[in-house]
Amino acid sequence: QSNGRSVPESRSWNRLYAVFTAERNNLYLIFKPWYRLKEDPKEGPLDPRGDDNPDIEDYMGHGELTAMYLFGHRTLAVMLRSNLKSEHRGALQIDWSIPLQGKLRGYVQYFNGYGESLIDYNRSSHRFGIGVMLTDWL
Repeated sequence: QSNGRSVPESRSWNRLYAVFTAERNNLYLIFKPWYRLKEDPKEGPLDPRGDDNPDIEDYMGHGELTAMYLFGHRTLAVMLRSNLKSEHRGALQIDWSIPLQGKLRGYVQYFNGYGESLIDYNRSSHRFGIGVMLTDWL
């Protein structure tokens, strides 16, 4: 995963992840653990060969858990992520989607925590957004 920028704004990391989903009636639980593939440490502050963000696991943790519930044609999703350390850095994201017409859906999202974007992975942010989805998550 990369933000596509060059040094010094470059942020990227390589990771292996799996996605496990359990479903019962209208409830879906999605667990996404990951393992970060280590990179060489930087030789200097602007060395493009090294690790862009060696402390990213302190903010992004090692996985996330999402619960989704279907209320008829509406969907509520809650994502939790934590570094599982005493600093309790992590994130909470709440998503709500409603049908508009056909597969077109209205979308509302709230985000609070770290890792909303790669460039600011180590800064806490609060964000509220609205938009349109071409199809639902499920």
